[in-house]
Amino acid sequence: MKLHVVSFQVPYPPRYGGLIDVFYKLKALKRAGCHIVLHTYRYAESSVQDESAIRQGLAGLADEIYFYERSEGWRSQCTWLPYIVYSRRDPHLFERLCQDDAPILFEGIHTCYFLSDNRLRGRQKWVRMHNVEHNYYYYLSRSTSSLLQRCYFLIETLRLRLYERKLNWATKILAVSAADADHFKTHYPHVQVLSLPCFYNDAPLVFHNCPPLPLPIQRSGFLLYHGNLSVPENRKVACYILRLLLPHLTKEQHVVIAGGNPDKNLMIEASKHSNATLIANPSSELMDSLLAGAHIHLLFTFQATGVKLKLLHALARSSGHCLVNSLMLPQKEFKEICTVADSLPEQLEAIRNLQARQPNADMIVRRQEFLRRYGYANQVTSILD
Repeated sequence: MKLHVVSFQVPYPPRYGGLIDVFYKLKALKRAGCHIVLHTYRYAESSVQDESAIRQGLAGLADEIYFYERSEGWRSQCTWLPYIVYSRRDPHLFERLCQDDAPILFEGIHTCYFLSDNRLRGRQKWVRMHNVEHNYYYYLSRSTSSLLQRCYFLIETLRLRLYERKLNWATKILAVSAADADHFKTHYPHVQVLSLPCFYNDAPLVFHNCPPLPLPIQRSGFLLYHGNLSVPENRKVACYILRLLLPHLTKEQHVVIAGGNPDKNLMIEASKHSNATLIANPSSELMDSLLAGAHIHLLFTFQATGVKLKLLHALARSSGHCLVNSLMLPQKEFKEICTVADSLPEQLEAIRNLQARQPNADMIVRRQEFLRRYGYANQVTSILD
């Protein structure tokens, strides 16, 4: 089968968020025998060198790759359409989609600008929803201290709530969780809705033989928080760790915060603490080393939207303990392989207990068995059927 996949962002390297889901979904679809035509949006500052590296990284996952630039700026704000949608309206994408009758997989509502176009009537149009997006943007508005950002997020919340009706034009909605699937079934009863867990690599889990860390910290003793630090929610969690959690830890308990595009305020805050290291825009190799080497993964969130792929990423790439709060758990079953602590005293007590415990074979076996349900071998048929 030939299949068009429209990605909201370049899915390589798959460091965080929905990019992990897109990357391994491509891998699954390719393994199932699909001829993949990948259409993906990048930011204007991306260079030719970046494009070359991306093509190399996606070699074997996509047969054809087309890049598009987002139409960013104030002009793309002057509309009732969501900015995340209207800024991804490249006409060249539509021209290529119309060159054949192959099914189209839209990754996120971000990519659905052409979903309702009459010229695509009769096509198989599948939409992967990583969140109930207007809920996600509402929670973002509550996570930022910037008045300008808060206004933008609230306006985008309203736009997305209205625009979501475009999903009536979809053939199939692939929800990331059972709760999200219930939302879409209620609002779009005439569209087939499936609950499809996040895609993840079902290869053997990587727990050892990672390259050494170029950091002045003990390999088996540090605590790690990772995520896209340009997202207000993630910055809020990072600040919580630095300002409230870290002062109660010992000097030997080193905290590493790693992720993309941290702002100046976060870097200044991290520099105040001798037992904290902030790593901006880590390479894939360094990120793998951090994930594999961490003794404890700090995985907190203040908003229960979507499925936290960073949790799956930590569980699959490390034998380290995963300390989470309740909002981080997409399903109750995750309590089998995570330590849950919601209040600051509970989290500090959990850190003290986990610091003294080394991962054992039984723990790793349980984790492997648990994660098999997120392997892509058994999920790809849900998309193609």
